[in-house]
Amino acid sequence: PPVRSTGGIGLYPVATAHTRIPAGHPEGYLEAFANIYRNFARCIQARLDGKEVDPVYRDFPTVSDGVRGMRFIEKVVESGKNESKWVRF
Repeated sequence: PPVRSTGGIGLYPVATAHTRIPAGHPEGYLEAFANIYRNFARCIQARLDGKEVDPVYRDFPTVSDGVRGMRFIEKVVESGKNESKWVRF
């Protein structure tokens, strides 16, 4: 029998209309991003209101985290161009 997965080919139109993420993504994928964006927005709003930012909501990546992630990607590309050898990070 054919294997059917969420968001896969062969869904009824009503099911396709209610599928928001591609096949293969885990449960909670959207909620994880929603929580990051919500907490980031709460921190921005607190700053705009002149209030102290609750540390509980500071669970999102920082600019430094983003820069480190980009450095990692650069090293992955460098490794790929060098026969997938290890490179210093």
